[in-house]
Amino acid sequence: MKSEKYGLLTAVHILNRIWCNDLEIALHEVNFWEDLLISLDVDIDAVTSTHDDTRKTELGRLHHFRRLVKRLLEEIQNLDKQMATRVCINHVLDTDTRLNHQYLREEMDSFQADFRIFKTEIRQYVTAQPTF
Repeated sequence: MKSEKYGLLTAVHILNRIWCNDLEIALHEVNFWEDLLISLDVDIDAVTSTHDDTRKTELGRLHHFRRLVKRLLEEIQNLDKQMATRVCINHVLDTDTRLNHQYLREEMDSFQADFRIFKTEIRQYVTAQPTF
């Protein structure tokens, strides 16, 4: 394998590992926020339907991010397998693999931006709770 291809393969592999680590951290954060939302002891008399709806919405968003993280982790794993198979037949980083990696890059950029916004919003929601 040429050193250029080896360098590109290494860069792609390292980026995939970074994405996996980011996603695993995000999964831990989702679990943390879910536990925190569930553990908030809200006075039953003080609960309004708006508060309850907001809490259900936030829990729904957490479940969405959990499913998204798992899907992205699976797609990264599939891309790694695809690249390993292609290394064996000496077709490393062909057009299909490059397009898959480009798609994952766009998905990760979108996920990271959306998750950053979500964390800001859920922090504001939790700190606004009277039991916090």
